[in-house]
Amino acid sequence: MKKFLILLMLIFTVSSVSLYFIGNNSVVGANDSFSANGQISSLVLGMSPSAHTVNMSSVEKFILSGNWKLVTYKGNIVNFTSEFYTGAINGANNHTHQLTNLRLQSDKPVQLSADGSTQISGLTDVKTNGKTAWNNVPTTISISKGRTISIDIADNGTQRHFMGQPIYGIVKQLKTGQ
Repeated sequence: MKKFLILLMLIFTVSSVSLYFIGNNSVVGANDSFSANGQISSLVLGMSPSAHTVNMSSVEKFILSGNWKLVTYKGNIVNFTSEFYTGAINGANNHTHQLTNLRLQSDKPVQLSADGSTQISGLTDVKTNGKTAWNNVPTTISISKGRTISIDIADNGTQRHFMGQPIYGIVKQLKTGQ
């Protein structure tokens, strides 16, 4: 009887964990519980939304560099933070931004696909130099194949602060099945 109960517990445990493997049996993702982190490394061009061409030698450029972290559990966001330095390439107007308090906009649970991709739509609070600048900003976070991240912050929610351009970065670590 004891062996039967242990076997039954083992079967239940194995059946309740969803892990996906690619290549050399490395874990890429679990369907609804995972954590990921990485670095922000992006360039934002100072251009109007109606611009159709850009003169790269004269357009103002802003460097974004920092870190991000995302934790989900059973389809819910447990934690999302991103802090990055922003500054013009000439060194003027340097400051930091913090993205915090990501909340889902729908009841649809967060899911990580077998190839390590997900897209999350929600609301974030955006801080500048540690002080709240904008609340409840529509934000879409996309992780592609467990390798890159794109954070798209609504232009109208930040008075065009990020010039309507996504913030890009890399995924350094992706763990599944927390």
